[in-house]
Amino acid sequence: MSDRAIILEMAIHMGIMCETCGKVHFIGTSPGIELSRKDKGMYQFTCKRPCPAVREFRKDEMRPYRASDYVFKRGYADVGEYALVQGS
Repeated sequence: MSDRAIILEMAIHMGIMCETCGKVHFIGTSPGIELSRKDKGMYQFTCKRPCPAVREFRKDEMRPYRASDYVFKRGYADVGEYALVQGS
């Protein structure tokens, strides 16, 4: 089975990618994503150490990613463990 076929069999999860290190954090399971205390309707994203990234984002900035159930349950996917779903 090819790598492409394996990726297409993975579930799709909504997440936000860290622009600093490339990790994708999933909205449903990442402890690094929470509602912003400052701005209503915004989320705050704190990346996993050693990455220092912290930023706020809106719900419409999240994107669909294919990832294994393992990395979804973990809360984040490292570079190479996810694929952006194109056309979204």
